[in-house]
Amino acid sequence: MNLFSPLLFPVRLENKKIIVLDETKLPFVEDYIEIDSLDKALWVLESMKTRSFGQVLIFFYSCVMFSDSFPLDYITDEFVRRRPTFDFPKLSNILRGGLKEGKNLEEVVNEFIERFDLLRKKRAKELAKILPLSANILTICNVNGELIYLYQALKECGKEAVFFISETRPYLQGTRLTFWELSRNSIPCKLLCDNQVAYLLLKGEINCIVSGADRANLRGDIINKIGTYALARLAKYFRIPLYVFTCYPSDIDIKNIIIEERPEEEVFMFIPKKQIFIDSIYPSFDIVEAEYITKKLEISKYQ
Repeated sequence: MNLFSPLLFPVRLENKKIIVLDETKLPFVEDYIEIDSLDKALWVLESMKTRSFGQVLIFFYSCVMFSDSFPLDYITDEFVRRRPTFDFPKLSNILRGGLKEGKNLEEVVNEFIERFDLLRKKRAKELAKILPLSANILTICNVNGELIYLYQALKECGKEAVFFISETRPYLQGTRLTFWELSRNSIPCKLLCDNQVAYLLLKGEINCIVSGADRANLRGDIINKIGTYALARLAKYFRIPLYVFTCYPSDIDIKNIIIEERPEEEVFMFIPKKQIFIDSIYPSFDIVEAEYITKKLEISKYQ
């Protein structure tokens, strides 16, 4: 089965330029942004041109490209200032660990990416073994092509799957990204509006939920895209298992993490720009405590 998604590696380093898949233009146009300065990298980050694993890659490649001009601490601080909820300090520590071993930054980054991709394939296979023979999988966030790996692993186990993809307003990443990447690979999937989730759970049309996580702590709590908490509470009520892909947990009280408040006009991005924006709020992440999560598939456990 030869399946692929550009979202598996949405950012790459080529000819001393960082090349970023512009996820805000999907699914209509597959366009790429070239980055040749730290300021442009920070603009791409802040403008939501890439997210999740793309944020990891743009940080790593920015350190490779611009560390001769800017200290690693400065680059890290600037990334944190733009996206405070994401754990850029941990990524910085990964780079520092590799430097202490005598490697250069590019070697550290390339080894990390190769190992990370191998590990996410391993955890997809583990989850495939757990899921039902006929899996009706609800998703809340795009996990950078990893649902492709999960579908492949399910087929290898002789299992069938249909993905029910919530739209994830206001950026519609479920619509723009997940539905796009699955449908272009002819993987069975259905798009639903966010406010339809409870109805589908009530009707028994979903038998498992799979999500990613932007942050996790050692206790098992996570921070993820806004709406994950509501979905977790619904899953608990309807006794539907919630499986979460996590990466490298930190010894933190997750309630002390700053929840990023995005610009209020982004809530009204469907309205023509000439219109006057009404007041709104947009906290872009929420917290899900460990008690609501059935199983966490943590990258660091597959080393």
